[in-house]
Amino acid sequence: MKPELFFKFASISFQKQVTYRFDCFVGIVNGFLYVFIFTSLWKALYSQFDTTVHNGFTLTAIVTYAVLVMAVRISFTMDDSIIYRKVMDGSIAMELIRPTSFFFMNLAENVGHSLFHIMARTFPVVIISIFLFDISIPFEPVRLFAFLFSFFAGYILISMLNFAAGLLAFWFVEIFPFMLFKYALFTFFSGGIVPIDFFPEFLKPLVNVLPFQYMLYFPTVILTGRVPMAEVPSIIISQLMWILIMGVICSLMWNAGKKKLVIQGG
Repeated sequence: MKPELFFKFASISFQKQVTYRFDCFVGIVNGFLYVFIFTSLWKALYSQFDTTVHNGFTLTAIVTYAVLVMAVRISFTMDDSIIYRKVMDGSIAMELIRPTSFFFMNLAENVGHSLFHIMARTFPVVIISIFLFDISIPFEPVRLFAFLFSFFAGYILISMLNFAAGLLAFWFVEIFPFMLFKYALFTFFSGGIVPIDFFPEFLKPLVNVLPFQYMLYFPTVILTGRVPMAEVPSIIISQLMWILIMGVICSLMWNAGKKKLVIQGG
């Protein structure tokens, strides 16, 4: 897909989101409530600990993690039902004859969607949190660059996960249970609720063979400074390897889905 076409699809998606201003306001409130609830829970838990450091996290570090992991999650906001709706209303047929990559068109729509939420929700939540909570973010140029690279790699991974999940609409009339299962796996194993450092030892081998930690946990801990810069290259290489694996999976599913496609209603 040509860059100008990619940006055009992203721009259209962004403009669509601008019309939902009340939803944006609700999203800001929800995001801040999440941060407030989880920071309060962590403060209550740490008050019961005998030490000020637990699983390598001080209270300031865990509060910082809670704020930033929510900020990254908001930034990754996408419409994961796009493919399902297109299959259900039959408009997917138009995508089959377009001379552009369906994946990159879907990615462009997600980028526009996410950019709006970054500007309208992520920034306000982070700015308010900086003034209300005791958080510490190391502003190091090299670390910030590493975070941005890892952030974009994580974003592409989540886009591929949503793309693959959406393609299940080629085989199933109702994919909501699959989407719910995907959301539960992502939220838990990505460190979206609790840092992976707090996971019991028997779960960590499972975490290490799944791609979810590379979507949310690692971009966040790179930014917070918990990960030494010497370990960042290996993390990014692992993210790129998972992008390659997910790319192959998405390609196989897309090609198989096109052969099996049955338009529902169009």
